[in-house]
Amino acid sequence: MSPGFLEILSRLRDEGVDFVIVGGVAAALHGGTRVTFDLDVVPSLEPSSWAAGIDLLWSLGARPRIPEPLEKIRDVEHVARWRQEKGMMALNFRTSDGSTEVDLLVGESDRFTELRRRAVAVAVEGRQFLVASIDDLIGMKQRAGRPQDLLDIAELNDIKQRLRDGRV
Repeated sequence: MSPGFLEILSRLRDEGVDFVIVGGVAAALHGGTRVTFDLDVVPSLEPSSWAAGIDLLWSLGARPRIPEPLEKIRDVEHVARWRQEKGMMALNFRTSDGSTEVDLLVGESDRFTELRRRAVAVAVEGRQFLVASIDDLIGMKQRAGRPQDLLDIAELNDIKQRLRDGRV
């Protein structure tokens, strides 16, 4: 995992932001081998948690790709409106030097409670993080349906089989 990712995840956790790691980083934490260049998380849209996450990303110099002011981005009602009116699936942030990208997958946030309940706690350098279950990752990748997702699904299914067989 990229040091930038670990710092961001640690700081989000320290700020009390409620989130579940998904995407390529989650697959890697389950034993996947694909290298990823962004950090995908499904955030809780509980207002104080959401605002804390946005404030943290902003304090790290990360800015959203959409040209909206901080006040609107911090407001979950605006996010809900963008999801409904514009079909927003993710709010993408990039650090000022372009080295780190964080995608807040708000399109999956309606399922946050279930996703969090099924998530597994994974220790990384002494810190515990919630990582989406393999089955949830497979479901998300099936919904996305991109060519890389199909490869990830095959690898995740292989990991599931190895876990069942005790070959981890």
